Amino acid sequence: MINVVGLGSTSSKDLTLEAVEIMKNGNNNYLRTDNHDSVKFFKENKISYESFDYLYEESESFEDVYNKIVDFLIEKSKKGDINYFVPGNPFVAEKTVKLLLNSDVDINITSGISFIEPVLAAVGRDAVDGLLFLDSYANRFDFDLRRDTLITQIYNKRIASDVSLSLQEVYRENDLAYVITNAGLEDEIVREIEIYKLPRIEDYNHQSCVYIPRTSGSSFNVLFSKINNLLRNEDIFLDEEIFEKMKSEVIKKSKNLSMDFENEEDILIYSLILILLKYNEGIIDLRDILEEMDKKLDKIAIFFK
Repeated sequence: MINVVGLGSTSSKDLTLEAVEIMKNGNNNYLRTDNHDSVKFFKENKISYESFDYLYEESESFEDVYNKIVDFLIEKSKKGDINYFVPGNPFVAEKTVKLLLNSDVDINITSGISFIEPVLAAVGRDAVDGLLFLDSYANRFDFDLRRDTLITQIYNKRIASDVSLSLQEVYRENDLAYVITNAGLEDEIVREIEIYKLPRIEDYNHQSCVYIPRTSGSSFNVLFSKINNLLRNEDIFLDEEIFEKMKSEVIKKSKNLSMDFENEEDILIYSLILILLKYNEGIIDLRDILEEMDKKLDKIAIFFK
């Protein structure tokens, strides 16, 4: 069996009593990384452990690191129970834990305080209205302007630059974000900065993240919501007259399409309105529409070849 244990988000003050008991149970202790303040507890109490930091230096990608860690742990667990410690909470942004859960190995998980709590405290935000939690691989289709967004794994300036460019495809470049480093520790740093300036910060590390408060910009989710509110507030419903009027407009606009940006927004708006009107009348199910669109993507791809 593998005891998977969360080390908490900051220093040894976040360690649970159960985590300490497992450290001392006589099993071999393995740490995904010893680059974490709570590891001082191991050293101060002369508790032996091995870390996998060497894999980060010799492997070509994080995916490679995680797979090697999991393969190693599974092999070791075949000879007896072992302990595996990860920063924060095992269920929050821990790819190795996800891989272990998808394997056939027997696992016992002990939770810890995740880094989300000290991050929220650092920026003074409440997640009750929704918090979108993403990693640095997120792209423009992952973002939702209606929700606060927390982006993890901002290890260095290069990643910060990539994230900044992705964010600017959806947010305004001067929308504000918080860069939090070492959340909850004595040397915690919180900076408020425009999104386009994210690559200008020099001291990103393994405990850096970016927090973007919700904003009033536009996106497909926001547009859908506005259209739906408009239909309800104006008491617009689908009848033969409205249907023929919209159909006529879509056909007319479609005939005038050109290589320049022209008419596409009208066609899209009319199409979305028609879909929502049919949905509100119970004529169609949005889930069915999306599933059918998904099925047709391969055929559409063939059309362009």
